[in-house]
Amino acid sequence: MSEEEVEGYYEKTRSESREIIASALPTIALDVSAAILIWLFGKLVFVPIAEGIYFFGYPLPQLLNFVILLALAIIVLRILVDVRRLIDGLAGYAACEIGAPYEVSPEEVEHYRTALRGIFDIIVVSLVYMLFVDFLSRIHVALSGVVLFAIVVWAIYRIWRVVQAVSEEIRRYTTMWAQKTLSRS
Repeated sequence: MSEEEVEGYYEKTRSESREIIASALPTIALDVSAAILIWLFGKLVFVPIAEGIYFFGYPLPQLLNFVILLALAIIVLRILVDVRRLIDGLAGYAACEIGAPYEVSPEEVEHYRTALRGIFDIIVVSLVYMLFVDFLSRIHVALSGVVLFAIVVWAIYRIWRVVQAVSEEIRRYTTMWAQKTLSRS
């Protein structure tokens, strides 16, 4: 790519990233507020009140945990869609800010974006699990364990992808360094 094309790529990515960040943040803030309120009322008010009550032979606390879990899942899915957009925007913006002063190629920017997305995804999924774990455990103890197991397997895969994205850049820089060092000798 020519220098003008690279500069245009950076400007386009920065501008798109800013727009994504500006549109996703308010929606995320509102949905997170709703999820926190549902979680707080569910855990601190509704479930404790329902202890010992049965609804048509079923323990009401477990039914309420299921209803609260379902409501949280719907809201969290909405949040995750917007967080994914936000992460893409933040990763694009950060990659451009990190890369532009050093004349990093668009391919390198994409590697940095992949790495940042992977790290953000792992953090977000871990936080979401922490939101759900108590409700999952109250429905059935094994349920939270199965979900945690799946998250750990997925996180290991994501970490591997992050390392692969960054390793491309490390390989390139170490190769360039080795060539410079060996050419001086």
